[in-house]
Amino acid sequence: MQPQPLRHPAGPGQLLDVRGVLSGTVDMRTYQHTHLVVFSRTAGGMLRDPGPDQEGLLARLTTCVEWLDEHFGFELVSVFTNPLEMQYIYYAMLRRRNGGQRQ
Repeated sequence: MQPQPLRHPAGPGQLLDVRGVLSGTVDMRTYQHTHLVVFSRTAGGMLRDPGPDQEGLLARLTTCVEWLDEHFGFELVSVFTNPLEMQYIYYAMLRRRNGGQRQ
């Protein structure tokens, strides 16, 4: 039997890495805000051109958005990227349905 990953409360901020959300190390049950931004970036975070890893970045982001929709009632508001110098990060902005009430 494999040990379960250590879970950390989601927050206090509203910006979360998709790797933490998808791996279960961020406990979304503790997230109390209506709005959320998740981001996906390369493991090291440094990359001039996302090239072939761009699909992986977007796939992780999409998977996370779908999981948050299915399990916690978040709907997608917007997706954007911020190609900083030597770094590509993809963001998804989400809003919880039902006026912010957890499902």
